Amino acid sequence: MMTIAQKTIVITGASKGLGRAMALHCSQKHADVILVARTEALLQQAQEEIRVLTGSAPMILTCDISSERDVQRMVDSIHQKYQQIDVLINNAGVGIYRESESISNQEMRRQFEINFFGAYHCIKGLLPLIKQSDSGYIVNIGSLFSRVALAENSVYAATKFALAGFTEGLRRELKPSGIGVGLMLLGAMRTSFQQNRDNGMVSVPNRFVLDPHTVANVLENMIHRKKHTVILPAWMMLALKLKHLFG
Repeated sequence: MMTIAQKTIVITGASKGLGRAMALHCSQKHADVILVARTEALLQQAQEEIRVLTGSAPMILTCDISSERDVQRMVDSIHQKYQQIDVLINNAGVGIYRESESISNQEMRRQFEINFFGAYHCIKGLLPLIKQSDSGYIVNIGSLFSRVALAENSVYAATKFALAGFTEGLRRELKPSGIGVGLMLLGAMRTSFQQNRDNGMVSVPNRFVLDPHTVANVLENMIHRKKHTVILPAWMMLALKLKHLFG
C-alpha cells in the first residue's frame, strides 16, 4: 500500500473541478503536487489557495496536453526539478454532448486529442520519471460512458472507450516494472464540465451528481491501494445499462 504523504504527484486539468479538488486534497495530506492545466490565471488561483492552506506553493505548469510540444516542455520543466514522479493523474478532459451528425470533424478530433492522445502523451513523456519511483502509479480518469455509450455522446464515449482499452493494455505492459495503472470511471460530477454537459442533450438530477471533494477522497484510497478500477457511483452502471436497453 502507498500513502500520498511526501509523494510527488502530477495532476493534469488541475485548475478546476476534480483536478483542483485533488490538488488541494493531496497538498493537505503533505504530498508534493505539480499542477498542470491550460489556463495560467486559474492555475495561479489554485496555487495561492494551496499556499494559504499549507504554507507552501506548488509547482504550476501551463500546458495544452493535446500538443506534443507543450507536453514535452512540461516534462522538461518537471525533469529540471524532480528526479522521480510517484503518481500521475490524467484528469484533463473535454466533452461535447451532441449526436455525431451535428459534431464537426474539428470538434471530434479535439475530444480525441485531449481525452485520449493527451493522456497518452503525458504518460509517454513522464514514464521515465515514474519508473524511477519505487511506488509508481498512473491513474486515468475515465467515464461510465466508456462502458455504456448513449446516442447523444457517441464521440465522447468513443474517446473514453479508447482510454479504457489503453489503460488495460498499459497495466499489463508496466506490470514487470512494478508500476500500477488504474482507471476511475465517473458519473456526472458537480463541475464546469457537468454544466457543459447539461447544455447538451444529457442532464442529471442534482441529487445524483458527485461532489469533486468526495471523489478526491475516493481517489486517494485508490492510489493508496493501487487499485485497477474504481466505478463511482457504482449503481450508475445499472442505470446506464437500463437506459441503453429501454431508453
